[in-house]
Amino acid sequence: MSSPEQQPTPPPAPAEVSETSRGTAEEPALAPAGPLPALPDHPPTASASRWSRLSRGTVLAIGAGLGAAVVGACWAGVSLADGSEETFSTDGTLTVTGIGAGLDSGDPCTGTDGYSDIDFGAQVSVTDAAGTLVAKGGLGLGRKTELGCEFPFTVDDITPGSKFYTVEVSHRGGLTQTEDELRAGALAFTLGD
Repeated sequence: MSSPEQQPTPPPAPAEVSETSRGTAEEPALAPAGPLPALPDHPPTASASRWSRLSRGTVLAIGAGLGAAVVGACWAGVSLADGSEETFSTDGTLTVTGIGAGLDSGDPCTGTDGYSDIDFGAQVSVTDAAGTLVAKGGLGLGRKTELGCEFPFTVDDITPGSKFYTVEVSHRGGLTQTEDELRAGALAFTLGD
């Protein structure tokens, strides 16, 4: 007779193998590391979303409204972020002397001979003290005056804050003005004799 220590021990019961088991037929399956996530209270449905139930026009109107709100908010943020004042405008006249002979006062006129670049639509540019273009406008229609041919101009959206500005018509060289002078407007420039 043998002692109880020498009796063979029965083999362990085979472990169940499942698809999620990381063990083998000889090893028991490992338990998950933590608790399983909770399932939702209700399963997802295959019904249409709220957006798909709206008409195309309604969705476009909502999108346009949201887009306008975003653009407006960005514009306001940029305007407030730079801390600068609103832009300003100036106006004035450029007179080319000695031209328009034979015309009556108030008749339309244009630059002639060496002043042929001075005409309706010629660019009026405003640069700041650093030489950066900050605004531009154009000459209006020329009218005959006692002195010659006078062209009105207006320049809008001038960025404030420069020590001085240079106003130039066409390529005729610039005249320096202070911000206060530009804001006051009624500038009067002359070309010719």
